[in-house]
Amino acid sequence: MSPVFIACLFTFGASFFIPFIARRFCKFFPADAGTALARLIHIPRFARPKQDEQRRKQRQKLWLKLTSAGVFWGCCGTAALFLIVLSGYSPVYFLLFWAMALMACIDEKLRVLPDILTIPLLIIGFYCAVRPLTGTIPPSSSAMGALFGFVIPTVTAFIMTPFRPRAMGFGDFKLLCAIGAWLGVFGAAAVIFVSTFYFAAIAIACKRREGPYGLSLFLATMTVIALKNIPAVDEFLTSFY
Repeated sequence: MSPVFIACLFTFGASFFIPFIARRFCKFFPADAGTALARLIHIPRFARPKQDEQRRKQRQKLWLKLTSAGVFWGCCGTAALFLIVLSGYSPVYFLLFWAMALMACIDEKLRVLPDILTIPLLIIGFYCAVRPLTGTIPPSSSAMGALFGFVIPTVTAFIMTPFRPRAMGFGDFKLLCAIGAWLGVFGAAAVIFVSTFYFAAIAIACKRREGPYGLSLFLATMTVIALKNIPAVDEFLTSFY
């Protein structure tokens, strides 16, 4: 088999399990990192023939829904890998896609971005810049990007608190730090800017004034990566590294 086919197969399989893992988080969260790791290991139970017919149908419907969502995310993961590579980023950035996609699903259900995902993502972003494994963001820009991802929402929260307390959650702060570590200062700034439009569009579509921010950050991050394909944008971003 060709390396491209193996890479597509791997990314599809890894992305396929995103909705399953997200649902598992909903079973035991909130929990510390150790407890979360232990409880992620779970053997699924399927409906038995002798069980109540209504319950059996409910479980079948649930598994069908999860499988459909898994196929959707598998296709998205495969497309994201090609997008990342064609945009000039290292395939290592697929970890960023996978973790953020999982956090977006969890945030939609629990309204929380777990530390077991945000903190390792931040550390891996630093590590990839220092090694360097990504070959895109230098260590100085990675560090400044993480700092920027913390300072900007902190200032925003300071300004917004008298009008709307807790405008952003603690998980949003940590995720923005991680995004800054992966994309650098101007990448993080672009994500913050683009995410506001996604959040507004989602709020209008769902007819709500507030809600989880993880999905908006995920979509904005993928958009910023895609924008690197535009020569003018790429030249602007790389001029600061």
